[in-house]
Amino acid sequence: MKKLFLTMAVAIVTATAVSAQDSDKEDKIVVSTHQTDKTDGYEGDSSNRCGIKFNFRLTGVTKVELESVDGLPLAGAATICKDVQGKTAIGDMAHTSTIITYSASNKSGFIPGKDYYISTLPCDLYGGYRLSIYRDGLVAHYFGVHQKVELGKFISPDDLVESELEFDKPGAPLVEEGRPKMDSKTHNLFVRYRKTPTEANKQALLDQMCVRYDKVVARKKNKLRELEREARTYSIVEHMQGIVDEMVQNRDTRIQQQFLRFIDPRRDENPKDAWMVLRGASAPNAYIGYAPVTNAEYAAFNPQFAYDAGKENYPVVNITIAEAKAYCDWLTKQDRKHIYRLPSEEEWILGAGHMPKDVAMNANHIESGLTAVDAYKQSTGACGGIDFWGNCWEWTTSTDADGQYIVKGGSWDSKRDDCRSEKSDDVRAGTQGYANVGFRIVRTDASKSMKLKL
Repeated sequence: MKKLFLTMAVAIVTATAVSAQDSDKEDKIVVSTHQTDKTDGYEGDSSNRCGIKFNFRLTGVTKVELESVDGLPLAGAATICKDVQGKTAIGDMAHTSTIITYSASNKSGFIPGKDYYISTLPCDLYGGYRLSIYRDGLVAHYFGVHQKVELGKFISPDDLVESELEFDKPGAPLVEEGRPKMDSKTHNLFVRYRKTPTEANKQALLDQMCVRYDKVVARKKNKLRELEREARTYSIVEHMQGIVDEMVQNRDTRIQQQFLRFIDPRRDENPKDAWMVLRGASAPNAYIGYAPVTNAEYAAFNPQFAYDAGKENYPVVNITIAEAKAYCDWLTKQDRKHIYRLPSEEEWILGAGHMPKDVAMNANHIESGLTAVDAYKQSTGACGGIDFWGNCWEWTTSTDADGQYIVKGGSWDSKRDDCRSEKSDDVRAGTQGYANVGFRIVRTDASKSMKLKL
């Protein structure tokens, strides 16, 4: 009898030990950083396997690289547990990586039209992910946003359009375009809204522009991750982090500005004059100056104003806010149809748009001082105007909490980063003129009552 009980006890202990081992296996998942189409790179309960599915029509694709632009873990070991609601969730992680490579076992590449599955850890990819596609010795980068990988599920890059992929040599700088080309989906929604301007079509277009904006942010984040790995000095990383933070913080405002500019139906009444349509502005029929006010233009208002010979087309500087407003009032009195004034910060940004990364401009001491307003006329703002960035700062009517006036666009002696359109922390005292601050003008339609006063 004792022998029987002893045998049963041993069996129970053994079964418990085996069960515990099985439980340990089932309560863990392991995802490899290097995967192929022959090995799924996954260990654990198959029902928990998750990741990204892709299916290319392109031939010659030999490798895909996946990265979370927010630096979240995609590969490594993780425990599976139950949350307070009894739902399956991810617990502790170890040996994690934010990058996964997935290679074709055949030299000719992945089979076109076939589904392939990259295993990942569960991950919130709402902020974005990079999918780099290697083909014929070149690489193209796709950025996805607003998606989440959950246990047991695979997501797909549903808005990836293979014909819109731009392939370049591996190692080539990943340049963030200042004004990305309009993709086919956005174009179709834009055309639909123009033809049928309903609220539903307007919202669909706005939603798509949010996606476009977040994809640009994802590219910036990816550049930040790259710099964190490769930059030799922290100041470079800090610089890019500041750009990303600003884009995230001001997301809604910037999207709204872009959207209003995008749907503004106005056309330039006279493309050859000095006034550009200020798309998205709330003021009636607003236009903005093609360039900052020049010495010659200001001297026509103030004959006592003197400047160096040969600098007629240089931006007028050393002008106070009151003097700039007096010039605007002078223009208004000569034109009964329009009102001339300084732009607000928002109007200035609408005119300039986002500053392209590699824009040519007079900044960072590339010149020894001011230049003519058309010296870098190949660089145009969103409205088509010139000299928005560098050369001289420009007054706006917007002020900070202390009543200081916000200036925009940077100057010849500014760092390139300080010239960015969205930078809003440079201010000056309006009662003083500065050797590197000029101004640009906005023109709006005069109301009937204003016309009578004029």
